[in-house]
Amino acid sequence: MSFVEIHDVLIVGAGPAGLMSATVLCRMGVKPMVVDATDYADHQYGRSDALHCRAMEVMESLGLPMDQIRHMGRKLYGRSFWENSGNASKRTAFARFYPTFLDLNEDYALCLRQGLIEQVLLQDAQRHEDGLDVQWGWRFLSMELAVGPDGSTKVLLENSQTHEQRTVFARYVLACDGGKSQVRRWAAPLGVSLKGEALSVTWCVLDAVGINSDFPDLERLSVIRSDKGIVLIIPREPINGKPAARFDIQLEKSRDEVGAEDITHMIKEIFKPFRLDWDEVNWWSSYDVGQRLINQYDVDNKVFFIGDACHTHSPRAGLGLNTALLEAHNLGWKLALVLKKLAGQELLATYASERYAVAEYLVNMDRELVGLYAGLENQNMKDFSSRDVGEWLERLRLFQTANFSYQAGASIVYEPSVIVRTASGKVDPLEVGKPGIPAGSRTRPARVTRLSDSNPVNAQPAFDGRFAIYVMAGNLEVPTTLDKLKELDTYLRTSGSIFARYGQDVDVHAKPISRRMPSLAAPQGKEAPEIPTGRALYTYSYDDIPQITDGFCAPPHSLFRMSVVTTTSSSERVILDGVMALAYPRAGTPEAQQPSRIFNPSHLFCDDIPALSPFRSTAPEVGDILEHPMHAKWAVDEKEGAIIVARPDGHVGMRVEGFGEAQWAEIEKYFDEFLQ
Repeated sequence: MSFVEIHDVLIVGAGPAGLMSATVLCRMGVKPMVVDATDYADHQYGRSDALHCRAMEVMESLGLPMDQIRHMGRKLYGRSFWENSGNASKRTAFARFYPTFLDLNEDYALCLRQGLIEQVLLQDAQRHEDGLDVQWGWRFLSMELAVGPDGSTKVLLENSQTHEQRTVFARYVLACDGGKSQVRRWAAPLGVSLKGEALSVTWCVLDAVGINSDFPDLERLSVIRSDKGIVLIIPREPINGKPAARFDIQLEKSRDEVGAEDITHMIKEIFKPFRLDWDEVNWWSSYDVGQRLINQYDVDNKVFFIGDACHTHSPRAGLGLNTALLEAHNLGWKLALVLKKLAGQELLATYASERYAVAEYLVNMDRELVGLYAGLENQNMKDFSSRDVGEWLERLRLFQTANFSYQAGASIVYEPSVIVRTASGKVDPLEVGKPGIPAGSRTRPARVTRLSDSNPVNAQPAFDGRFAIYVMAGNLEVPTTLDKLKELDTYLRTSGSIFARYGQDVDVHAKPISRRMPSLAAPQGKEAPEIPTGRALYTYSYDDIPQITDGFCAPPHSLFRMSVVTTTSSSERVILDGVMALAYPRAGTPEAQQPSRIFNPSHLFCDDIPALSPFRSTAPEVGDILEHPMHAKWAVDEKEGAIIVARPDGHVGMRVEGFGEAQWAEIEKYFDEFLQ
């Protein structure tokens, strides 16, 4: 009997979309097969290079990957605009990248080349699944849907060097193979196509290393306009130990007519009267770009398109990489829940319904932005105070004001679906710059005090594939508040609660120590000394190795993470005399027989860390200082409370005001719609 190679997921393409998909799947216990038509070394330099706020927020939920990226990348908080003409130059405008009222922990853009982002994601996936590796040099040829064992898809691959062919079977195929996607071409006879138009310009991108210049804004993202054209300068992380920058320019020539020397000459001409030199060009590329969007994000919920495989646009807004990462993350956790038989197949349809609208906005925004810059290039250079320049800067300011919340990822609100539930069945509006997290929007960052050890921690949980359920209890000194929590706790211990009805067949044993305390890199080579066990460096998170024993903490549930948040300070008597007694019951008492889901000491939090309001300019009525920032930012009434469900991607699945048994019944109805 011949061996049949069957995989749960085949990922075609090991770029950011493919490797984010792999990371999410591996963290949820699904080991994919990953192939890429190119060589490992091809991904070292160049390509996309900017992370924006929401993508960094998602990376932050992964823990160590964001720590690595943050320390390697270059932060950009501001941008400047210049006019050069002959021997004269003038900085015409300066602006902050993102305003504080968007309420983001990472309120900047981070420049880091794509190859390093990919490597961080790859190593994270490998930390969570032994033996995972990218099979480089294998390209996709064709496939047949639902012809294999258990309805799997038959996929034909070919080695790029030897032309050897092999057949594999996969339950799901993720097309992460870029703008020239071979999987998308295969799907063309099935009606899949890119809709849109090509741009009549050539885009050129060049990474220069060892920069030497007297231009004063090389440490900011800058736009320089002269009678020779426009160049965008993006300072980036050091390359080979030298200062580096990316130069982005568009030419009225075919890409076949453009070389690195042409780009270099034009950039230096635009820079005049400033001097600009560099040691070497590390990477450059020229390409024609179309503003196009795929007409369907999947084929029969078996083949899914992610990233550049489903939308193409110019690099002006720097959002291609970010959109790909968020699409991969959105699909990955849903796919894992379905593969583990924790959720129904209908969950996968929400990938297209949620992400298509986001990509459509991106393509339309890019079309407007490219037109804005084209209009400036077509103007004749006059004096710096000309009306044309002033009008263009005002148009650019208005464009950025209208779009920066989208670019940051702060304004995305998913429409109602099986996993986004609103009372009206319609989209709940999000007011940018105001408190509130309606269903479909992202949760907002806040610092709270963990009751078990008094540590200040982030309210937003680390990503582990579970739904976070926040019982926002408000003020515990309000009469009946503590009683309502006790009543809810009594119900959650019963066999009828979602904790007993869902996820019980999934193995939730503790991860091995190598996963809970991953080792950090140590010096390698013949001269490197052997490191004693006790001196080996590592990293870990509190939830992986909590200090409190299981005698007080309920064992982790495979689907739900419950958190109770109160505005009452941890030093108040109601906490010391009431809550602490419930959180740490004495041995032999009925409460100690079955650990509590509500009064779990490591998931009890006090919203008592005052913070400066991010809404000082947009919602002054909230006040300059937020005494209870999580309740304030999430728009929860301290007297009434609320229950808020955050999905594994941090978007709000639903919220109900109040937190009694009636409100909890609504939460259970939400999960009953798609869990199994």
